[in-house]
Amino acid sequence: MSFTPKTEVDRRLGLLQQHLAAEGLDGALLHGITNLYYYSGTGQQGHLWVPAAGTPALLVRRVLDRARAESPLQQIVPVTSFKQLPDFLGGARRIAMELDILPVTLFGQYQKALPGMTVTDIGPYTRLARSVKSPWEIEQTRGAAKAADETFQEVRAAIRPGMTELELSALAEAAQRRHGFQGMLRWRAATGFECPHFHVIAGESALAFSFTDTPFGGEGLCPAAPFGPGTRVIGRNMPVCVDYLATSGGYLHDMTRTLSVGPLDAELVRAYGVAREILAMFRAEARPGVTAESIWQKSVVIAVNAGLEQNYMGWGENRVKFLGHGVGLELDELPVLAPRQTQQLAVGNVIAVEPKFFFPGKGAVGLENTYALLDGGVECLTLTAEEIAVV
Repeated sequence: MSFTPKTEVDRRLGLLQQHLAAEGLDGALLHGITNLYYYSGTGQQGHLWVPAAGTPALLVRRVLDRARAESPLQQIVPVTSFKQLPDFLGGARRIAMELDILPVTLFGQYQKALPGMTVTDIGPYTRLARSVKSPWEIEQTRGAAKAADETFQEVRAAIRPGMTELELSALAEAAQRRHGFQGMLRWRAATGFECPHFHVIAGESALAFSFTDTPFGGEGLCPAAPFGPGTRVIGRNMPVCVDYLATSGGYLHDMTRTLSVGPLDAELVRAYGVAREILAMFRAEARPGVTAESIWQKSVVIAVNAGLEQNYMGWGENRVKFLGHGVGLELDELPVLAPRQTQQLAVGNVIAVEPKFFFPGKGAVGLENTYALLDGGVECLTLTAEEIAVV
């Protein structure tokens, strides 16, 4: 089991405290599991109080022994009731909390426990801070990329005509877990949000769009879970897209590859080549100072010039308008390569770029790589060959 180095935690807390002081805030009270882990090194339940100046305190509801073993923080104490919180806030009056993921009913309990407190949202800052990864974090993603490639080799060896999406998914998920997948993924969402962590989309299942703002939906198994692999049978000369996650130390790597048993239709092969052209554009254009929106716009130009605008990232009313997204401890991190996203790319961004093309009556083709923006340029962290895997 790997632990977050103390130097990482100290650096992150130092930047947060600088932000709090600059905003005239007395401190931040964090409760979301992602930020608890990011700023303390443990995901045990409770709160992290970060004063603008002074020593942070990890206030653990459960489990105290694990928190003390996992976190390098000096002050880790049991706090099992909201009523105890004022004892640790040192008379703070202006604080920040993660209001973007805090339910209204729970916020009411904080108001009762902390009367007269002025609260502002720290969510935008922490998301932006986490979008810039340290060398240590990028190394975790490299480990996840290795696991993703090892998983794909097993999937490629297992695919057979006549098996269903669900059967291939079951084999793939077992391989995914054998290679260290943590068994869960996190989205930055206040409401419940579910999706499979291993997509298998065969043939026309790709045109079964669903509720998520993602290119792939999938037929799923029932209306209660209208998403992901279903019972469609994999046939010869049929595009089969696998879109899945791997993890290392809590950090995500996102990847899509297209497989087929036998050669694919020429139209699909051409579209796959355009998807690779879009990835090449990203590698050439992504650099510090470039806006996320501009990368999206350049990808649309490539699709238009290829005569594939209507097929790009969906079909008809179900096309999504983004090319890629940050990945880290959560799947939907910043930056997002999409319209109206004016965030400038920066050294340390880790971005999953996923061009895909959809064809009624045939299915979809596409691929996705995870990249890191480094001082020397763009590094593709994904290790798996980009070519269509024809078996």
